[in-house]
Amino acid sequence: MGSTEGRLLGALAVAAAASMWGTLGIFAKILYTQGVSFESLVAVRSFVGWLAVIGFLLATRGARALRVERRDLAFLLPLGLVGIGAFYLLYFYTVRESTVGTAAILLYSAPAFVMMLAWLFLREPLNAAKVCGLLLTVGGIFLVAGAYDPANLEVSPKILLTGLLSGLTYGLYAVLGRPVAGHLSPPVILSYALAFGSALLVISALPTLDTLIGLPPTSYLILLMLSVVHTTLAFALYTFGIRQLGAGRAAIVATIEPVVAGALGITLLGEELTVLKALGAVLVISGAILAQLKSGKAP
Repeated sequence: MGSTEGRLLGALAVAAAASMWGTLGIFAKILYTQGVSFESLVAVRSFVGWLAVIGFLLATRGARALRVERRDLAFLLPLGLVGIGAFYLLYFYTVRESTVGTAAILLYSAPAFVMMLAWLFLREPLNAAKVCGLLLTVGGIFLVAGAYDPANLEVSPKILLTGLLSGLTYGLYAVLGRPVAGHLSPPVILSYALAFGSALLVISALPTLDTLIGLPPTSYLILLMLSVVHTTLAFALYTFGIRQLGAGRAAIVATIEPVVAGALGITLLGEELTVLKALGAVLVISGAILAQLKSGKAP
């Protein structure tokens, strides 16, 4: 496969994965209207997704693939509890309490958080593009939240906080995964992350698991789809894309996710999009792209 063809396929794979993730909020809203709690939704998504990843690993590589060193568990445990468990809870709560587009835009504060955490703890330098990206992200969130008019905020301070925390925990997945990414394969990392994350999410969902009883058959199909397609398949596509493009370019292509989420929210759910909110979304996405650049170019 030539490099140009490989990059094209990689870009298409990342775009497909990001588009899948962009539809998460729509399907979540459908399930919420049927009484499914966000805790139960994320518990099912993570647990069934974990079963799918484990099944894939056992079928293709055998049980030996799941062996890891004890020192790796020191990173895999918080990776699952924070990067999967806390992230799922925060993001899907934000989707429930706000609009699909707003939740997706706030989630894309993640590159700014990753940049700051890498600077603080991994001693990665900040260049002009990254600093500019951070400023664009802050300005975009200011507009998306409607902070220019405190009396008529687009989102409440609580939802702004949970949305930004979803971006932080999402970003922490990348930061916490770096120490093990060099010697563990992505499916193995994901299997452990989903296992630990699922344990937290199932416990959190125990009081509301009854909301999963008596749903229409289509609702159970949606839950299965969110688990297998939007978790396992989307991750596999994104991983393939990273191998073809590199992490920086893949992250830039993935910025279509909030665009897809916002467009679907407007067309299917009738969510409102003001000029200033649209401008804020453009700033956040631009900031996310700049945060991936090194010396003016994507890695």
